[in-house]
Amino acid sequence: MPDELAGSVGRRRVPQQQRSKDRFDRVLRATTDLVAELGPDQVTTAVIAERAGVSVAWIYRYFEDRQDIFDVIVLDAVHRLWERTQQAARASIGEDWRRALRHVLAANVAFYIAEPAFVRLWTSGFRSHAMLAANQLHDDDQARWLCTTMTEIGLLAPGPASETACRLVVALADRGLELAFAADRLGDHVVVDQLATALIAVLQPHCHEPQTAVLD
Repeated sequence: MPDELAGSVGRRRVPQQQRSKDRFDRVLRATTDLVAELGPDQVTTAVIAERAGVSVAWIYRYFEDRQDIFDVIVLDAVHRLWERTQQAARASIGEDWRRALRHVLAANVAFYIAEPAFVRLWTSGFRSHAMLAANQLHDDDQARWLCTTMTEIGLLAPGPASETACRLVVALADRGLELAFAADRLGDHVVVDQLATALIAVLQPHCHEPQTAVLD
């Protein structure tokens, strides 16, 4: 887990000894598996402790409560999703930007499918202020990166209107994926397709023709 995420949640302290680090990782893995299997409502610290092979008291040495553990899981997933988005965009270099956007969205869908614990927490009542704040930071970074990159390679007209469009694209993608996975663990294909069409429509007025390349 990245250091900036480790420091952004309410844990009392970070383990230093390897044995404690291993236990810490077991707690996160156990919680991730349990959330995917049972849903967050059924995952208590006692249940986590039993699955991870540690005591409840040990958990409370490093986490304030189960929400604290949920936060770590989601913040780590948000960070990795941002990395996956950038990788998918770079892999689409040379394609029409519309097709590239669909490829990036497909990579996000694949991540959601592979991370059911993240999805269940993100679409539940356990979505906390820490989760929302970290996601907003990543959204802001993603929108700036998208706008800057597309502008630099000549796809996007520079200016405030394009910046706003990029922020809207990122926000719509977040909400659209949330809706697509709210009741379908594989993502509602109709919602995903409509989301891609909407994202393209937002960027279209600000893009130059011909559009033959995409993100670097």
